[in-house]
Amino acid sequence: MKHDQVQALNYCAHAIDDLRETAAALTQIAPHTARVLHRLIVMLRSCVKFILPNCCNLVETDALRQAHLDLMRLPYPCVAFEAPWFKEEDCPAYLGEFEQAPATKRIALCWDHRQFEPLPGLNTFFDAFEGGGTFVVPIYWGPVQKRWTVALGGAFIPYENELAQLNPVETLPASRIALDAKIAAGHAHAKSMQIAAEPFPILPEVFEATLVAYGSRAKANAQIMLDAHDEMLMLIQACSVINCANVTAADVARPEVLNKKRVEKGKQPFFSYKVLQISDDAGKPGRDGYTGHHVSPRMHLRRGHLRQLERKVVWVRPAMVNADSPRGVVHKDYGLAAPVAPGKQRGTGRNGNRQPSRRAV
Repeated sequence: MKHDQVQALNYCAHAIDDLRETAAALTQIAPHTARVLHRLIVMLRSCVKFILPNCCNLVETDALRQAHLDLMRLPYPCVAFEAPWFKEEDCPAYLGEFEQAPATKRIALCWDHRQFEPLPGLNTFFDAFEGGGTFVVPIYWGPVQKRWTVALGGAFIPYENELAQLNPVETLPASRIALDAKIAAGHAHAKSMQIAAEPFPILPEVFEATLVAYGSRAKANAQIMLDAHDEMLMLIQACSVINCANVTAADVARPEVLNKKRVEKGKQPFFSYKVLQISDDAGKPGRDGYTGHHVSPRMHLRRGHLRQLERKVVWVRPAMVNADSPRGVVHKDYGLAAPVAPGKQRGTGRNGNRQPSRRAV
C-alpha cells in the first residue's frame, strides 16, 4: 500500500472523549481509577503530540543498539506518540499464558520523571533512580473493545540504562515471566537483549482486581510489562531520531473549521501535531527554522540508522517523500493505512474484572 495519504491521526482527541465517558461511569464504583483518568486527560490535552509511522517503523527492532537507548530524552516534559498498528500476521490468542487482543491504534503517553504524577505517590517509588527517567503509559484502541482504553499500568525507564541480557539472579520475577511468555510465543529467546524498566500500576481498582484474578503480583506486573513493550520501543525509537543533530520537527496545524463543529457537539477539539523531518546540513536555517532551500516542512521520515560523527550523532539513509502536492497531504512509502475514526461504544467502561491483555510484541 505505497504512497497512502497520511493526515493527522487525532488519536488523542478521540481518546479524551472515550476516557471522559469511562471516568464518569467509574466515579461511584472505582473512584480512584476515575480520578487517574481525569489526570491523564489533562496530560493528553497539554502534551506535545507526534505522528509516527505504522508500528513506529523508524528503526528495525533487531537493529536497536545502546546508541539508541542513550538518546532516550523527551523533547518536551510530556509527549504523546501516536501510531497506527497494523501487521500482516494475525494477533495470537495468547502470549505464553497471557490472553491477547489486537490494538490497532496506539498512544504512548510519556513524561519526564517528577514532572507529572497522575497517580498520587507514583514518583516516590522511583526516587532511588537519581539520574531520573521517563514514564510511559499505553493508551490503545482495538476492534474488540471499540473504544480507547488505558492499559493496566506502564513502565518507568531509567535514563542510566544499558541494553543487556537478563541476569536470572538479579532479574525481577515479573521481567522473567514476561520474557518467558515472549519466548513461548517465539518473539524472543533466552539471550535476547533487554532494557532496564520498572512496571507500575496506573488504575488502582483495576489492578487490585487483576491481582485477585492472577493470584500473583508478579504475574500482574508481567502483564503490565508485556502491554507496555511496544510503547517502550516507540519511546526509544522516536527519541533516538528526534535527538539526532540533523532531525527537526515540523508542525501540522489543527483544523480550526472542523474544531468549531466538534466544540458545538461537546467533543474534544483536534490538536496540532509534529512530524519528523531531516534537515539539510549543507544549507543554512531559513526564516521558518528549516534548513536549505529544498526542504519541505511537511516532509516525512521513515526508517534509517544512526551515525556517530566526531561531535554529534546524525540520522542517515532515511527515505524521504516530498509533501508538495495539490491537496497538501504527506505521502509515505512504508505502507501506512489511511486512518479510520474510532467507533463509539457506550457502556460502563471497565468494571473491575480482568481485561484480556493486548498484543504487546
